[in-house]
Amino acid sequence: MPATTTARLTLGVRLNGTEERPTGPPHPPAPPDPHAYPFHEFLATELERGRLDALLVPELLHPTGPTGRRGGPPALEATTLLAALAGATDRLGIAVTTTATAAHADTLAHRLAALDVLSAGRTGWQPHTPAHPGHEEPEEDALRCKHTGELIDTLHTLWDAANRHLPAAPPPLPQGRPVLFHTAITPAERSLAARHADVVLTGRHPLDEARARYGDLKTEAASHGRLPDDLLIWSELTPQVTTRPAGRGPARHRGDVLTGTPAQLADHMEERFERRACDGFVLSFPALPAPLVDFVDQVVPELWRRGLFPNDYASSTLRGNLGLPSRTTPTGALHA
Repeated sequence: MPATTTARLTLGVRLNGTEERPTGPPHPPAPPDPHAYPFHEFLATELERGRLDALLVPELLHPTGPTGRRGGPPALEATTLLAALAGATDRLGIAVTTTATAAHADTLAHRLAALDVLSAGRTGWQPHTPAHPGHEEPEEDALRCKHTGELIDTLHTLWDAANRHLPAAPPPLPQGRPVLFHTAITPAERSLAARHADVVLTGRHPLDEARARYGDLKTEAASHGRLPDDLLIWSELTPQVTTRPAGRGPARHRGDVLTGTPAQLADHMEERFERRACDGFVLSFPALPAPLVDFVDQVVPELWRRGLFPNDYASSTLRGNLGLPSRTTPTGALHA
């Protein structure tokens, strides 16, 4: 078994809304209109076919043309889209990045609770608090993260009340609380994530730097009384499968895209996982749908063969599939 605190690799996919979506004959077979709901349903069901853990969607998903320019119909609102995808999938986690302010905490708590009910416990969320335009000073970043932490505490209180069936609370959530995703780029964000997050998104870093960040985050989480397995750390990865080996060595970066054979891409992921640089990856793709389907068809079976990634879901909830503790029984401690 890999020498990490988690039993297996965990994987999510993030749609950025800026992926190239080629026109012309679909390859592989996919709904012909990449701006319509059936296209997104196709992507979600492909991810579930590969047993991936979660799909992360921005608050507004802007349709793009083949050159990345916005065009076509208006943006899709993520919660509405994910509610539809909840009915088209059975095990895939569905997570939304949403604007997070104290002014609409109650509305947000009810909306995410409803999504968790509709998905039978497969919901996640990532708070987005707009930064100050231009360069943000450390004090401003710290204040922004402080407000986000207060909002998270408020939502956790509301969801705990829901699980106690208190009046005027949201409906009880199948998994207690949605899985909380959070970035950890700035020092204030790292501190916030270590205290609150279930899954920390750390970006792209060289191996040694990623290992140092991993250790620091786990240590800081422990300082808040959290167990190592209560916090998953995901590195960012944009894989591109090629049929020709990228030389005899490892997969090669072309900008932000890591290009290689299925075995070379799996080598990269396995090394990062075994050397405690991450517990998993948040994947994005330079284009849709072909690179995503290539990953499911070719890289995922290689991860299965190596015993790094399960070939079936372990649970009906997102928390269960990620190996995170259930929050269905409130303990009174928000972040125990």
